[in-house]
Amino acid sequence: MVIATSAQLRLPLDHSAPAIARHGAKPVLMNWGFIDEHWLGDAAVVISELVSNAIIHADGCVELSLELRRGRVWIGAADRSSAVPRRRAATVDGGHGLAIIADLTVQLHVQRYHRGKRVWAVLRPCPVAD
Repeated sequence: MVIATSAQLRLPLDHSAPAIARHGAKPVLMNWGFIDEHWLGDAAVVISELVSNAIIHADGCVELSLELRRGRVWIGAADRSSAVPRRRAATVDGGHGLAIIADLTVQLHVQRYHRGKRVWAVLRPCPVAD
């Protein structure tokens, strides 16, 4: 059996996108062997933040990408804006997303993608089951 090491999810450009992305990503990650519930929860938070940031700040999320590279999971959110995300001071109105992502990942990358960009977050390694 061959297991795909990448997956893409096209998302609607509305408030339902983060939930659709989380629910679509979990079976992919579990199929790749990532079954630790705490790790999957962290992955869901990263997915929600990336997709939410794209919808709020960058003209909507075009797609969510998941890639398995050398045992590490890369999560990418593509949007139509070329503006690079910048961390800002957190307030009651926002500014927490990139800080949350940074706490749950080991790397964050931005690459040009069509007429916009893709923001990649590399998840921390998943604990191995005993």
